[in-house]
Amino acid sequence: MFRIASACCLAFVLASAGCAHVPTEKELRSSEIHYDLGVQAQQHGHVQDALAEYQKALEQNPDNPEAHNAVGILLHLSFRRLDEASTHYEKALKLRPTFSDARTNLGNLRLDQGRYDEAIKLYEEALNDMQYRFAFSAQGNMGWALYKKGDTANALQNIKAAVTTNPEFCLGFRNLGIIYDETGKTEEACRQFANYREKCPDAAEAYHREGVCQAKLGQVDAAKKAFAGCEAKAQPNEQVLKDDCHQLLEHL
Repeated sequence: MFRIASACCLAFVLASAGCAHVPTEKELRSSEIHYDLGVQAQQHGHVQDALAEYQKALEQNPDNPEAHNAVGILLHLSFRRLDEASTHYEKALKLRPTFSDARTNLGNLRLDQGRYDEAIKLYEEALNDMQYRFAFSAQGNMGWALYKKGDTANALQNIKAAVTTNPEFCLGFRNLGIIYDETGKTEEACRQFANYREKCPDAAEAYHREGVCQAKLGQVDAAKKAFAGCEAKAQPNEQVLKDDCHQLLEHL
């Protein structure tokens, strides 16, 4: 009797598995279209619309790794729902184990969570992909994870390698400036913040960091210019930063 029941259960499981929905060509195409619409919305700063489109893409094709990665990015960076973001990054990697973008993004999430060893391992795996276009990002962020662990020498080595590979990597120059500033090398910090500002001339934070650094060196006129630049470049959602730059400018 037990064997008969087990056989019946097995038959039911197999039948159920056989009934799993496989997306049609129309659904696959619809998923791609919604994903593309999500990318466009995200590029224009419409994160809610982007998330809605990515979710529609997953409704049409739950196995769309690009859409899972995109949802993960929004949940991680825009909505700060880290556990949900992690689930989507991991799903993207399960669907496409060679998806280095998703692996780096998961590393960035682990970095934000303070899980530095896990982040470093993910970055190292991404760097093993010889065709990965954004390897400089993985290496630069791995350097930051190493710094947060207390390994300043290797941190600097990796971030310097990242900005050498991609001289437009603003975050790398920013992080170099922070490391030099926090380790008492103010002049070098100012040079790196200047690189940050030159490479990202529309980033108000770059002017703010350079101005603070210049003020430490007693370069009052240069600092005033930097804080004025910060005020001018600050976006509507950066009012706190804009106010801070205004106050610093007034106190010089």
